Amino acid sequence: MLIAKMMGVVTVAAIAFAVPAHGKETTSTRIDLPASGKSGAYNGTIRGHENAEYVFQGTAGQKLRIDMKADNRSTFFNVVQDGKPEAIFVGSIDGNTYNASLPGTGTYRVKVYLMRNAARQNIRAKYELRLR
Repeated sequence: MLIAKMMGVVTVAAIAFAVPAHGKETTSTRIDLPASGKSGAYNGTIRGHENAEYVFQGTAGQKLRIDMKADNRSTFFNVVQDGKPEAIFVGSIDGNTYNASLPGTGTYRVKVYLMRNAARQNIRAKYELRLR
């Protein structure tokens, strides 16, 4: 019985050390969407596996356009509605412009990230998001 307990402790320790110590670090900023006909700009920098996240409240049918410019071609953003299993926009597939009506009322997140190839190299990227 003592051997079984010791094996359990050794197994837990081995798993703990096998998990990488670094995870994705996310900087989260709460924003308000600009009034109709106006725009808001948000500038930032991410490096490696870091993410920047912009959180806002949206209503169903609200028109939203997000454009991103970045100094690194591996920089993208996704748009996610809280409580939904999939992103409503995936920048690495759809590009750096989201232009659509929001599908529902709730909390949304714009997540800026580097693709794995750049993140692994710990590359730094400056970006500007423009929402209108």
